[in-house]
Amino acid sequence: LQRPLLKAILSDEPVVLLIDEIDRADAEFEAFLLEVLSDFQVSVPEIGTLAAKHRPIVLLTSNNTRELSEALKRRCLYLFIGYPSLEQELAVVRMKVPDLNPKLAKQAVDLVQRLRDLDLRKSPSISETLDWAKALVALNAKSLDEKTLDTTLNVLLKHESDLAKARRRMQSGGDSEPDFDDFDDDLRRMNWR
Repeated sequence: LQRPLLKAILSDEPVVLLIDEIDRADAEFEAFLLEVLSDFQVSVPEIGTLAAKHRPIVLLTSNNTRELSEALKRRCLYLFIGYPSLEQELAVVRMKVPDLNPKLAKQAVDLVQRLRDLDLRKSPSISETLDWAKALVALNAKSLDEKTLDTTLNVLLKHESDLAKARRRMQSGGDSEPDFDDFDDDLRRMNWR
């Protein structure tokens, strides 16, 4: 049975190989991958070395759950893809969750963007934004009032310390961190408090 890596190496046609979330793989697989990325070949015990017929294009993704080895990083070109702008994320939410009230979509994305400015253990990703938008639709929410926010914030934030930090931020109105000086006014304007 050929696994995707071996199948890519032995392909008669040029291939693109996606290795998603490489940081979740163990060190043994990472070491195995070094040979593929260095020499475009795989050594299989009792069979020998299998060289690629065509040099594959290999894409690795990582969520930074653990540091990758320096040897692996040397064999890669690095591209950091940050979070989208408010406008881009709002467009994604409107496209993927069309039943969400446009005003509520704007409020939700604005809050997610502000949460990402906090020093959180895990900032909400676009996936969490979409999950939250779907939850707001399922709850038939009309606005981000205090009750809705309190009962749904855990869809965005996956660690108790992050939930506590966000709640403190919303209650304090931004007094403790200078980059949120206007947070209290925004909360009042958007009826979050």
